Amino acid sequence: MKITKRQLKRIIKEEKRKLVNENVWARGESASALLAFGRAYASLGSKVQEQVDAVVDAYLAGGAQEWDANQHFLEVVYEQNPNAIEMAHNTLRQPLQALDGQDAEDVLDALDEAMNAFNSGDGAGGDP
Repeated sequence: MKITKRQLKRIIKEEKRKLVNENVWARGESASALLAFGRAYASLGSKVQEQVDAVVDAYLAGGAQEWDANQHFLEVVYEQNPNAIEMAHNTLRQPLQALDGQDAEDVLDALDEAMNAFNSGDGAGGDP
């Protein structure tokens, strides 16, 4: 039995698709949790993403461990728009909780600490 190039390409594509689908399903919930986070983060828009990135970077640079690092973190937080951080916090909370790993915990902790800072009223909010 002869197989044409066209048939061979189709068979290879079908088999590749099957392997990719099996791999995604084998990863199960973690793959869907990661996709859910990606979609949630993408839905924030670039301006809010920049603010989230700034807060997370400042948190990872020292967070709330030492006084100087805490002051730097608070300065960065208060430079952000409280509404943007609140929106990001609300949008990302559930997808981050579904993810396993220290990175997800760090992002969630950074957003939690930022919200705590805004809610405590210790500083002035950022851009309107």
